[in-house]
Amino acid sequence: MKRSAEEASLLVDRATASSVAAPCTSDATPHRVSMIASSASTSLMSTSHHHMSSSSLSSSTTKSTNNNSNQSILTRFIHARLLQRDGSLERGELTVDSVTGIIIQIRFDSQQQSLQDNTDNNIDHNQQISHTVDCRGMILSPGFIDIQLNGAYGIDFSNGGCEDDDDDSAAIDNSNNNRGGLCIHDIFQVATSLCQSGVTSFCPTMVSSSRDTYRRVLPLIRNARRQQKQQLLLQQRDNTKIGANILGMHLEGPFFDPSKRGAHDERHILAPSKGIDTVKEVYGLNQVQEKENDNDVDYSSPMLEDIDIITLAPELDGALDATKSLTQPSASERNVIISCGHTGATYEEGLQAISHGATLLTHLFNAMNPFHHRKPGLVGLLSSKSKLASMGHQRPYFSLIVDGIHVHESAVSMAYNSHPNGCVLVTDAMSAMGLGDGIHALGDMSVNIKGDRATLTGTDTLAGSVVSMDTCVRRFRKFTNCSIGEALLCATLHPANVLNRSVMRERATDEAPIGVLEIGARADLVVVTDELDVVATWVNGKVAYDGRKIL
Repeated sequence: MKRSAEEASLLVDRATASSVAAPCTSDATPHRVSMIASSASTSLMSTSHHHMSSSSLSSSTTKSTNNNSNQSILTRFIHARLLQRDGSLERGELTVDSVTGIIIQIRFDSQQQSLQDNTDNNIDHNQQISHTVDCRGMILSPGFIDIQLNGAYGIDFSNGGCEDDDDDSAAIDNSNNNRGGLCIHDIFQVATSLCQSGVTSFCPTMVSSSRDTYRRVLPLIRNARRQQKQQLLLQQRDNTKIGANILGMHLEGPFFDPSKRGAHDERHILAPSKGIDTVKEVYGLNQVQEKENDNDVDYSSPMLEDIDIITLAPELDGALDATKSLTQPSASERNVIISCGHTGATYEEGLQAISHGATLLTHLFNAMNPFHHRKPGLVGLLSSKSKLASMGHQRPYFSLIVDGIHVHESAVSMAYNSHPNGCVLVTDAMSAMGLGDGIHALGDMSVNIKGDRATLTGTDTLAGSVVSMDTCVRRFRKFTNCSIGEALLCATLHPANVLNRSVMRERATDEAPIGVLEIGARADLVVVTDELDVVATWVNGKVAYDGRKIL
C-alpha cells in the first residue's frame, strides 16, 4: 500500500550519516547503514520539471506553483528495496534533489512503526516533492561503475587518428572514423548509450598506444569531462541528458611483460626503466605549462589529473619505483591507482607491488601466470589476508571479466569466495560492444567479433569483450550463486572503493560519493528486477534511461 507523506521516520543528521561509511579497503567488513534520514540540500537552483515516461516506472508529478529561483525539485522513490553496503536489500524510500543531483533523504519500512517525527517537516519550504516514482517492490541500486571500458557502440577510446593518411591499412571495416580519430561527440555518445545497461560512471580505457596517441586522447577525454561538468550546471535548469559520468582514465599499458601483452600491440610495449620519469615521458605528462594570460591550465597537454588507474607489470625494471611515486605523490600531485596486469609476476613480486602501493589486479586470471600450488602467482594474493595484514597491508581488489569466455565459471566462483569484498566486475569492452558480429577496431588492431567472443583477426587471442555490464552482473550471480545484493556490490560499491569514491569527503569542493545509497551521495541510480534486468537509470538525479516499459 502506498504510504502518505506524514509517515514517521527516524532523523539522523548528515554528519552522522556520513560517519558510518565503511573504509575503502578490500578487507573492510561490510555493514548495513540502518538509519539514514533527511537533510536539506544546499546551493539550490531553479529547474524545469522533468516528467518521467508513463510507460516505464509508475510515477506521478506535482506541478510547482512557486517560481522562486532558489526552489529545489525533489524526486521520491517509493516501494523500493534499497541496496545496503552489506548486500542486504531493505524496503524503504529514497528522496533526491534533482537540482543538486544529491540523495537527501532515506527511510526504511522497518523504522516506520515506532517513529513519531514527520520527515517532510524537515524539507525546506522552497523544496517540494515534484515526482514520485513507484518502484513496485523492485530493487533500487547505485548505478553501475565500469572502471575498464576500452570503447563501445563503434567508438574506440584508443583511436588517436591516422598519422599517415596514405596508409590504407588503417581503414578497418565498421571501425569508428579511424582517420579522423576520437572526438568529444563520440565520448558523449558512449556515455549516453551506457545508461541502458545501468552504467552511470566509467573510466575510459586506452590499450597500449603510441606516444602521439596519448598526447591526443588524454587532453580530449579531460575536455569531455570538463564539458560534462558544465552541462551538469545547465542540467540544473533544463532536462538535457548527459549520460554516464566520465571518470579519470584507465591507462592499460604500455608497461607490460611482452609475453603477456595479449591483444596489445607489441610495438608499444616497454619497461618503465626510469620509473616515474619514463611514465611521464611516455604519456606526455612533462609538457604541461601554465597559460600566460590567465590562471587556466594549458589543456592541450596530458596531465596526471587525467588518470585514475594505470595497469602495469610490477616485475619490470623501474615499475616498483613508478608505483611508489604514483601512489604516494608529493602534496602538490594527485595519486593514481596502480593495478598489476599483463604480467609474469610471481607471488613474491606481487607482495612487493602491494608494499609499494598497488591496490588492484587487472582482469584476474587473464594475461598473468596461472595459479599453481607451488607457484601461486598474483592469484595467490587473494587468500593472503593474514600475511598481508602482518605486513601492514590489505589484500588487493581484483577485476573480473565475467562474460563466460574470459574466465570459467568455476574460476569466477573460486576467486569471489576467496575474497568477496575485493571483487570488481569490469566489461573490458571494446568498440564492437553493441554492434554485433563483424570486423572492428581496437587501437591499431583488427578484431573479429562472433557472438560474445572478440579475437584478434586471424588468431585465437582474446581482445576484450563485447558484453554489457548488466550482462556481467547477471552471469556473475549465476556463476557464484551469490545473493542479488552481493552481485550488485561488485558493480557498485567495490569499484567505488577502488577509486576512493564511496565515502564522504571532508572538503565541500570534493566530489560526492558514488556507488552507495546514502545521504550526500550522488543520485546515480538504477532500478533492476530480481533477474537483474535494467528497468531505468538516473544520472545526477535525472532520468537517463527508461526503455524497459515493463510496468
